[in-house]
Amino acid sequence: MTFTDLDLYYLHTGEHTSLYEKLGAHIIKEKNKILGTEFRVFAPNAQTIFVVGSFNNWQKTHPMQRELDGVFQLYIDGLKSLEDYKYLIVTHDGRELYKADPYAFYSQLRPNTASITYNPRYKFKDEKWMYERVNYDFKEAPFSVYEVHLGSWKQKLVNEDGANPFYTYKELTPLLIDYVKEHQFTHIELLPITEHPLDASWGYQVTGYYSPTSRYGKPDELKYLIDQCHQAGIGVILDWVPLHFCKDAHGLYQFDGSWLYEYEVEGDRENQQWGTANFDLGKGVTRSFLLSNIKYWLNEFHFDGIRVDALSYLLYWRGETEDDKLNHTAIDFIKRVNALIHTEYKGVVMIAEDSSSYPKVTHALEEGGLGFDMKWDLGWMNDTLKHMERPSIFRKHHAKEITFGMYYNQSEQFILPLSHDEVVHGKLSIVNKMNGDYEDKFHLARAYYSYFFAHPGKKLLFMGNEWGHIREWHEYTQMDWSLLDFPIHQSFAQMMKTLTNFYRQHDAFWKYDYQVHEKGFKWAKILEEANCYAFCRYSDEEEILVVNNFNDQEVYDLQLDLPEGAEYQLVFSSNAIPTETFTLKADKDGARITIPRLTTYYLSRLDSSADSD
Repeated sequence: MTFTDLDLYYLHTGEHTSLYEKLGAHIIKEKNKILGTEFRVFAPNAQTIFVVGSFNNWQKTHPMQRELDGVFQLYIDGLKSLEDYKYLIVTHDGRELYKADPYAFYSQLRPNTASITYNPRYKFKDEKWMYERVNYDFKEAPFSVYEVHLGSWKQKLVNEDGANPFYTYKELTPLLIDYVKEHQFTHIELLPITEHPLDASWGYQVTGYYSPTSRYGKPDELKYLIDQCHQAGIGVILDWVPLHFCKDAHGLYQFDGSWLYEYEVEGDRENQQWGTANFDLGKGVTRSFLLSNIKYWLNEFHFDGIRVDALSYLLYWRGETEDDKLNHTAIDFIKRVNALIHTEYKGVVMIAEDSSSYPKVTHALEEGGLGFDMKWDLGWMNDTLKHMERPSIFRKHHAKEITFGMYYNQSEQFILPLSHDEVVHGKLSIVNKMNGDYEDKFHLARAYYSYFFAHPGKKLLFMGNEWGHIREWHEYTQMDWSLLDFPIHQSFAQMMKTLTNFYRQHDAFWKYDYQVHEKGFKWAKILEEANCYAFCRYSDEEEILVVNNFNDQEVYDLQLDLPEGAEYQLVFSSNAIPTETFTLKADKDGARITIPRLTTYYLSRLDSSADSD
């Protein structure tokens, strides 16, 4: 394996998309027998580089040879898998930097920081899934995401010897798959599983972009988890961080003594909000590093989607969203990423976490858009949660917090996120955001989640939301599963399970998410003074009437604007399990319904196929 002049050219131009096949540490085999390990690193500001590790007592006994300008190479005969190593880089000004391998496939468990040689051997068995994924159309399909932080979803009992409390990827596999199948989520989204030194960063401050975190085991075990998910009919989404990286001494920061991957100007480089360094996406080495990285996760791990973190900080300098603050270099890079994915990975879904009003995020590149498939609707999330925090008596003055989302709904292809960001740092859990006493919080949360699943847009729920987690999420301890011993949580969990299954089984709730104004949605009543909102969702063969009462009082004889002769049967109530049933028939003036306090009803149309006219 050699690094050619053509490789170097594409690296410098920012168009190399498979650097991980050439750079890093690669096990050399012959007829499945390991012969040794070849190391290669790009460090143009280095004077000399040594490979040091446990195999040579971290001594300068293995100098690398300069292969091409900036590229150093060394083959170590007999060096096998699972050996610790670093690069000792001697810069042109004489500094000695001990650096982890930017392209390492495996890393030591924190607080240790070395890279580890690794021989990947896992063979996927998801051919059927991968074949069918090519024709997957998320737009007209159910798409409900269970967002998970693997280290705190469930943990082992911590032993007195301080053993790692985390389950491995392999141990988590049957637990997570059974749970997700029971709740009928279509996808799992993993908070970043790239290697990171600080647990409290949740994986968003990365040191090992090519290395699945060793907190949960070896890379092949992560492949096993994803493979088993695919065989169970579950997609897996990777949370990806192309904005910034942490400044730990062993990482990318000043990798070869120069600002190799980051901006050279301090004001552009230093990310004050997170204490990190921003990638300079105008540099060829940075673009090639990240383009190769996204292909690595898709090729080697078979991820089905990529969620791009903090997009607004890429689109705008320092997240300042005025037009004169646009970062055109980063915008060009994001377009390049989406072009690459949609050309080479049909069926892979690109999702933007964007808090700005930048236009056409989910429009095609040829239409002047950024080329994403979905965008988090953070406006909808903020508005509706703010509405639920208000006392009932004041909600009627803020009806737009419920209705405004439908005015801009078709400007983008939205996914509605109730994510990890909403249950940390003093924001309270979702249930605790609800106004009212303890029981009313649960009643209102039931009505709110029922409204959430019926509202146009794909769905994302963070772990714990589905059974009414009370405290804020902390990354260092598992979710409070013991709460499920209490009846109020048991019934809430059962209601949510009914909801997630109902969503999956009824195409009126997702068939025309992105064509709702033409044929997928119609208001049936907006009664601000009563905090009541009703709408119909349609597919080709199905119509479901959704009636929401966010008032803390029962509402009598609510008049709904429904077509004459239309007949509906109650099929779901947020506050009754199993659901009671009744029918509703409209006359020339529509229909009237009485709905209990803090309740959402779903009613299925009986008399004919869906007709939104």
